[in-house]
Amino acid sequence: MNISTGEIIFIIVVLVIVFSASRMGALGNAIGKFVYSFKKASKGEGFVDVKPSKTFSTKGAEDAQVIDAAPKKKP
Repeated sequence: MNISTGEIIFIIVVLVIVFSASRMGALGNAIGKFVYSFKKASKGEGFVDVKPSKTFSTKGAEDAQVIDAAPKKKP
């Protein structure tokens, strides 16, 4: 199966018309991020340790509530 240069150009023109230039940029960006993260994961890098932290207590905390590590001193 040989694809000539003219056929490749035709396919590219059709893709640009169908997906538009802005979508092609976003698609390229998404593919680049996927390849980067796939390479990083295949090397075993970038994993997050999900063990709970024992320094902060979250008892009684509501969503998006800030909890201070040390209580504030009263004057």
